Amino acid sequence: MTALAICFATNTFAAESAPELQSETTLAQELNLSTAQVEQIKSLREKAAKELGSVKLDAIGQDVIINMIKTGKWDEAAARKQLQTISSVQAEARYYRAHYLFEVSKVLTPEQKTKLHEMLSGNEAMY
Repeated sequence: MTALAICFATNTFAAESAPELQSETTLAQELNLSTAQVEQIKSLREKAAKELGSVKLDAIGQDVIINMIKTGKWDEAAARKQLQTISSVQAEARYYRAHYLFEVSKVLTPEQKTKLHEMLSGNEAMY
């Protein structure tokens, strides 16, 4: 459970694998970005990656649910607390992804914004 939570919180935000933090090279190809836009987006991606690095994952480290399964004893309060912690970490990561996308949109032309909107439409996992 802990490993899964950490994967959700970190891997979905990794700069090279998550669509919303695609490298500026990938976005350059898909959105036909200028060299100046590529540099701006590179800077935004680096900032977003640093922000994600500030998300505290320590609280997820306690895997009380696995321990409950192992012992056969359910602790309602502990389970809810751990799941809330995981949810909070995921929400914080989503915030940083959404903010990154917003900042990227500010450097795009109207046509590029339309293309980005198309890329994002129907994909709630993007943020």
